[in-house]
Amino acid sequence: MMAPVIADDAGRRGTVFSIDADIRSPGQGGRHAVIVGGDPGDDPQREILTRHLVGRGFHVSRAGNGLDALSVIGSQGPNLALLLRGEQDGDAGGRTVALAAMLYPHTRIIVVAGMEEAGMETDLGLPPDGGLIPVLRRPVDLNRFDRCLDGLIG
Repeated sequence: MMAPVIADDAGRRGTVFSIDADIRSPGQGGRHAVIVGGDPGDDPQREILTRHLVGRGFHVSRAGNGLDALSVIGSQGPNLALLLRGEQDGDAGGRTVALAAMLYPHTRIIVVAGMEEAGMETDLGLPPDGGLIPVLRRPVDLNRFDRCLDGLIG
């Protein structure tokens, strides 16, 4: 189903935008994850997380930025979106998380961020279960990552 989405960033002028979103439930027949963004220096972390997810039985896709992520999530309906927040992301990374949670409630989200956001959990009030979105510190502790995965999607 295609649905136009209009978002307004707290009433600030010049921040209204629209997105044509292809909204689907997670695909059938296996687990799928998408790893999104991050800074160029995050390539080793992305590779480690990709291998780890593949080892846990996930098919893994990649997206370069938030808009690409929303497109991939919409077209593939993954069970998990792993969003690596880069130093240059600023508010754009937060908007991507909020839009992904709102548009694709069946996709569980984990955010990987720098030290300043480490250990936080963000209650956006958007997940259908009213839950929190975990924010993990770089480099990701794979044991903690596994606990997050198990808690979110089993």
